[in-house]
Amino acid sequence: MTLTNGIVGRVCVSHFLSAWNSRIFEYSAVLFLAEIFPGTLLPPSVYALWRALSAMFLAPSMGRQVDKINRLVVVRRSIMFQRAAVASSCSLFVAMIALKVGASTTNILIKVGFVAALCAFACVEKLASIMNTVSVERDWVVVIAGSSTDDLRRLNSIMRRIDLFCKMAGPLAISFLIGFTVLGSVWTILILNIVSIFVEYFTIARVYTLVPALATRASASDHQEVSESEEERLLEPENDTSTTGNLSASPLSTYIHHDLFLPSFSLSVLYFTVLSFGGQFVAYLLAVGYTPSVVGVLRTGSVLFELAATWIAPLLMSKIGAVRSGMWLINWQAICCLVAAIAIFRSRSPSSIDAPPTESADKFLFFFASQSTAVAVIAVVCSRVGLWGFDLCAQLLIQEGVEPESRTAFSSVESSFQNFFELLSFASTIIFSRPTAFGVPAMLSANSVIIAAMLFAVYVRRVRKHLIHLPCGLGHKMVAEEDIENGVDDEI
Repeated sequence: MTLTNGIVGRVCVSHFLSAWNSRIFEYSAVLFLAEIFPGTLLPPSVYALWRALSAMFLAPSMGRQVDKINRLVVVRRSIMFQRAAVASSCSLFVAMIALKVGASTTNILIKVGFVAALCAFACVEKLASIMNTVSVERDWVVVIAGSSTDDLRRLNSIMRRIDLFCKMAGPLAISFLIGFTVLGSVWTILILNIVSIFVEYFTIARVYTLVPALATRASASDHQEVSESEEERLLEPENDTSTTGNLSASPLSTYIHHDLFLPSFSLSVLYFTVLSFGGQFVAYLLAVGYTPSVVGVLRTGSVLFELAATWIAPLLMSKIGAVRSGMWLINWQAICCLVAAIAIFRSRSPSSIDAPPTESADKFLFFFASQSTAVAVIAVVCSRVGLWGFDLCAQLLIQEGVEPESRTAFSSVESSFQNFFELLSFASTIIFSRPTAFGVPAMLSANSVIIAAMLFAVYVRRVRKHLIHLPCGLGHKMVAEEDIENGVDDEI
């Protein structure tokens, strides 16, 4: 079917509301806890830990449920559970602020009870968010795009731009509001979530109506068309680990044995990083002399580079394909992250941690604290083009290559691995918590990108039978006889 602007617009509205509310709540919940419990990072840390653990262990089971239920029902349930969890959490925040739960005179059991309830709602919100993301980004958009790769690239790019805009604007908006009133910001989030339920609920239903293919599960139709001989073949022992799908296999087994395991796992490994403008890198910059306003400017610049990747990657894929584009982009990220890690090692050696930047350096570098940290920041910002560009390439490969009946289960296991590696990044800065030791997590992060690039290179070599393109004449000289027989005469 033709991808109309009406369909695209409704998909974007639904995705924007989901991403906006999720980003704002994820960011503001930590700020609310820090405001309620001043002087300690324990409640926010416990909250973030349980949220990530729930995603890591329960995401695969969510994927199995997505595969069994009508597409519209799945998305509507994810909307309702996500909004209900946020509304309940906001109600608890209002009560905690009113009752001054964070005061030293408050009974410890009351504090633990409120934090435990918040953690429970956070787990529900995270799982519902994963269900919505897996359903829409990995399933709905593929069906909506149909057989058109160009339409799929277009939808992927638009949705990624929405994600990045919400990542940039959401935290800025809520930070500005919290600066005026904490209680008012909680009420604002509560009202926005309640209002957006109705818009999301009916907008996504309209998309479902406009795209009849969404009403059909590919797995169900495939099962009806399988002959008796085909059924016997599928039940043979040697096919139990087939990449095309023994449907009774566990999601983890299906994921690991799939042909697209390496691109997906490479993308997951990239979540083990402190070289982004997340909380860890921001805390490091503040510790070494950057002001919050400067960090905000740098973070905005980073997001702009990420947005640029949503135009660069589709253009590159249209010229050289998703596989080669992914290889170029992840290698670019690896180079940038390695430069950043080395710069951090140089800038924060134990002997220089307390040495302020010189006056000449300040004048020359404007708002950078030192030349070394300037190199690190610039390298991190540049690496974001590689990260989000590779994300789009890997996502396209997965969307086109994973069987419809396995798509959501595959993506849910991928989400678990992503949360696992994100937890490892948190652990690295818990163990090496001092600014003087930040070079260790930075180097571990650079190594994780290099490992991800190597894993993707294995996939590229397996699929294309080569890694490097050579000029046609030189390729003819170096190609092996067996490659000539296979029709590969200008590449190695």
